[in-house]
Amino acid sequence: MRVLFTTWASGAHLVPMVPLARALLEAGHQVRVAVPSACAAAVARAGLVPVQICALPMAVVRAPDPARRPRGVWPTDWPVRPAALTPEQHGVLRACGDRQVRIAEAMAQGLVAFARCWQPEVVVHDASAYAGTVAAGALGVPAVGQLWGSAAVLRLDRQRLEGPPLPGYARLMRRYGADPSREPDLWLDPCPPSLALPSRARRLPVRFLPQGGSPMGSPGATRPLGLPNSLDEAPSPYGARRAGPYLGRRAAASNGRRGPGGPRRSGPVRVCAAWDDAGGPPDAVRVALCAAEARGVEVVRVGSAAEGRPPAGPLHRVLPGCRALLHQGGGASVLAAAMAGVPQLVVAPRLEHQLNGARLARAGAGMYLPADALDGTRRGAGAAGARLALDLFALLEQPSYVAAAHVLRREALAMPGPDKAVRAVTRLAGPAV
Repeated sequence: MRVLFTTWASGAHLVPMVPLARALLEAGHQVRVAVPSACAAAVARAGLVPVQICALPMAVVRAPDPARRPRGVWPTDWPVRPAALTPEQHGVLRACGDRQVRIAEAMAQGLVAFARCWQPEVVVHDASAYAGTVAAGALGVPAVGQLWGSAAVLRLDRQRLEGPPLPGYARLMRRYGADPSREPDLWLDPCPPSLALPSRARRLPVRFLPQGGSPMGSPGATRPLGLPNSLDEAPSPYGARRAGPYLGRRAAASNGRRGPGGPRRSGPVRVCAAWDDAGGPPDAVRVALCAAEARGVEVVRVGSAAEGRPPAGPLHRVLPGCRALLHQGGGASVLAAAMAGVPQLVVAPRLEHQLNGARLARAGAGMYLPADALDGTRRGAGAAGARLALDLFALLEQPSYVAAAHVLRREALAMPGPDKAVRAVTRLAGPAV
């Protein structure tokens, strides 16, 4: 069987697709990964065969301003209650959907041309790569959508989330002879059930594998994707600043005790700060981290949170030694922390981040705050950072967060591996495959 994978971005969009691609290869199937030219190197590093189909202009990729910093209060379950959203909020979602349609338009010609030449039996695409559904519709083969850790199946290709297709998307489908109402036949969902919102879509739970192999750096795991070699090493002492033992109120209880369902902890109390945005974390987050270090917490920095220091290592390798994660709320980070059983403090700049943070808080495995609630002034950043530090200390001191994080870990580990997804994809292609 020939299976064509496609995504428009590397990193968190590509990583969830790799375990299935490798499992299909091991089962004797043929796999190709069609991507824009900027993603080809990451695909090759994953040990897969990239097919370059286009170059995405930055003007197409850039997120609309309202999506970068959404204003106002959004319902915590807005994807399943679109009627509760204001016209302005629907405008934000429409801008996000139109952006993904523009990306699909840029990819579609090259993707459909290659698909018609290679003739795959199934197309697997990341949830925001609408060109994958276009190609599957053009060929009349099944489409499989790969989610990346979002709490919801976000249908931004639909008007008001549940209506007809966006006009630009409908035109794109018709251009290639596909039915505009066509939807993926199956969604592969790595989100633990207790975090996921209900959906009418057909979803198959699939365990998150952060390295595209064995979870959490166990033996046989492979190199994580989209990272320079310098990050693919054991945690480096240069990524953290040690300031002595943690001086919190529960310090005696937090060192050397056995957590709920977890191993005995010893040594310094360590937290991880991970940030994706190139500009690094907001000033309030920096203030909170400094406050934690002043109380003797060892802060391990990953991504742009390293602030000029060598990062400590890939997130999934750092987290097992940490007691909390402070981050933006991206799906891959949420899932990595869930697999590690680590409580999470989310400072969420974007809608999906806010959604993930709200679901974590609802499950009791963390706290969250919309980033636009932070005061951007220098004086305000100090006060906001002090409040964030109190939230971080609460994650370290209150056993309920650790207990809920361990429940989430057991749930995540119990999800099926990629072999079940291979069987599901094979069935979609038909009995002759």
